[in-house]
Amino acid sequence: MVLLAAAGPRCQAWTIDGVVNSVSQTSYSGYLNSSLYTTTGSNRGYGAQHDLARTAIYNAFDSIGLETTLSPFIFNSATYNNVVGVWEGTTRPDDYYVVGAHYDSVNNPGADDNASGVAGVIEAARVLSHYRFEASLVFIAFDREEQGLLGSAAWAQQHAADNILGMISLDMIAYDPLDAGQARIYSRSGATNTVTVGLTNALNSYTNLTPVFSGAIWGSDHSSFAAQGFPAALLIEASSNPNYHTQLDSTSTAGYINYGYATNMTRGAVGYLATAAELSAPEPATMLLVACGLIALAAARRRRIGS
Repeated sequence: MVLLAAAGPRCQAWTIDGVVNSVSQTSYSGYLNSSLYTTTGSNRGYGAQHDLARTAIYNAFDSIGLETTLSPFIFNSATYNNVVGVWEGTTRPDDYYVVGAHYDSVNNPGADDNASGVAGVIEAARVLSHYRFEASLVFIAFDREEQGLLGSAAWAQQHAADNILGMISLDMIAYDPLDAGQARIYSRSGATNTVTVGLTNALNSYTNLTPVFSGAIWGSDHSSFAAQGFPAALLIEASSNPNYHTQLDSTSTAGYINYGYATNMTRGAVGYLATAAELSAPEPATMLLVACGLIALAAARRRRIGS
């Protein structure tokens, strides 16, 4: 009886709703505020906080249990690194779904642009790593986006022969001062792009946000994947941010970051990824399936007795 009672919530949680509901505003806020150097005076462009943030992202992915690596590329004769975490699929490990965000900034704290997206990627990894999926999930923090999408271009080119079935770029997802609740989606291949459709459906199904397809845009990391022929889309806030690329793009700026909105944007991305990669059997599968089956049998028996 103790086993069944304990297993009951897990049985209910092993759904896309259960996955999405595991996304936590507290956890998201912790990553944004405490791990990514987003307070006044921080500089993830070429300042000291750039490398510190990279290490923090690596450690977060690694502690979550992802297969974590640094993926180097050269820019101006210097080596920079994307941070990559892989959660391998159970039956289709060579099919990949990617969610990424850039961790560099324009020599400022970059709380919204784009620590907000990086925190979303880490939170998505934390949640999704508690489940198993048929296809593999790849979580990437890209470097040198602000110099022309360099990190994502390098990684997408290196993996041009891979079977990447979808890519989401989370770029500026935390500014919604009026709580308007709109989420803009851009894609270079139109509204019928499989990622655009799936992301729109996920936002409608699992959040209170209103997705708005807004056409094609080039200036984010989804473009690097689209250039290689992969279906890709950008998820971004709808409001024009007056603190963009300034020192006020900081978690120290009072009333600036809308944590609830950013958490909902993350939930939309998680809903898409969990659906597209196909939720698999839980671990340990045998124990949990037996428990769930016993619960169902017990419920059926109670109904028969009561009838």
